Amino acid sequence: MGERINAIWLAAILAVSELAAAQSLEEEDLALAYGDKASVSIATGDKQSLRRAPSVASVITAEDIAAMGATDLDEVMETVPGVHVGRMGNLYAPLYIFRGIYTQYNAQTLMLVNGVPMTTLFVGNRGNIWGGLPLENVARIEVIRGPGSALYGADAFAGVINIVTKTASDTPGTQVGVRIGSFNSQDAWALHGGKWGEVDVSAYLRVGKTAGTRETLNADNQTRFNAALSLAPGSINVGHDALDATLNLGYGKWRLNVGYKHRDNVGTGAGIASALDPAGKAGSRRFNADLSWTDPQIARDWGGGFTASYLHYAQLIPDHFRLFPAGSNSGGGAFGSEGAVAAPFTWENQVRLSAFATYSGFRNHKLRFAVGHEDLNLYKTAEYRNFTYNPGT
Repeated sequence: MGERINAIWLAAILAVSELAAAQSLEEEDLALAYGDKASVSIATGDKQSLRRAPSVASVITAEDIAAMGATDLDEVMETVPGVHVGRMGNLYAPLYIFRGIYTQYNAQTLMLVNGVPMTTLFVGNRGNIWGGLPLENVARIEVIRGPGSALYGADAFAGVINIVTKTASDTPGTQVGVRIGSFNSQDAWALHGGKWGEVDVSAYLRVGKTAGTRETLNADNQTRFNAALSLAPGSINVGHDALDATLNLGYGKWRLNVGYKHRDNVGTGAGIASALDPAGKAGSRRFNADLSWTDPQIARDWGGGFTASYLHYAQLIPDHFRLFPAGSNSGGGAFGSEGAVAAPFTWENQVRLSAFATYSGFRNHKLRFAVGHEDLNLYKTAEYRNFTYNPGT
């Protein structure tokens, strides 16, 4: 009887071992067939098979983007199951809605670029003055559809989007392109990848502009108070001018990413106060840099690395927002020929330091230890307006 039980246990152990080996071979086959599309890094912080990631994740590669003909991040995100791209009422910045979870400013969805948060401090999102994100320099987009808070904090309550930019190996040689489209949309871009001595270099530059869709709004917020003063029916204001530049340098285990995103003449959408504003314009300046070092084999079964990053973001309003049109009444008198106008400015700096270590000495398991420090400083604000708030009303 004892020998029979031992034989059963031995058979069970062999079966489990064969199953594990088969799964390992299957994952290797998937990696060979699909390359990076079969793996994801944002679920646990380490690259692993997409099917074994402890989250509902999707990966969109540069090949996928080219196949679908997408030119902006919004177009790609709309194809991800469980995700919908909506619009904020003012400035028409995108709302990346994961499984129906969102608020006015979409602060529950975390966006990363090469693993570094792009969150701004004023309202906790990516910045209200967005103006699109082009895709020519994107190698892959990793998406967690669901909470990523255990790894990334409260900002990742609804989901996580990680945009991985191209390196020299992704862009051998030089590529240039020009694009003209509807709504007076024009883009020109150049992308280069190569070597500078022992340094891998990838550089990207893009300039563009668009007048945006000219959808007609039949009624707005001013219509409710006095339709005679409303600018509706009228077109929404969603044009913008854009400049994007990135530089990626790689040397051994070191990686440096530098980026600049400049937006001007960003329209106010349906209006800051949901009253049409065809003249209001906004702008933003975003500069980011991160330096990282990674060694997967510091010692036997041990790996590690660190990242230091910097982000500067400025919200600029060169032309005042017109909250309500000329002649409208706030309850304390008409605003006159200028209407109700305002212009909020913000400037902020962010410094982040993080380090991690991994231990893979356990079979089929890996431990990850991490520590970090953040210095987030909304160091200056300014505002112009021709009205005052009355807390008593």
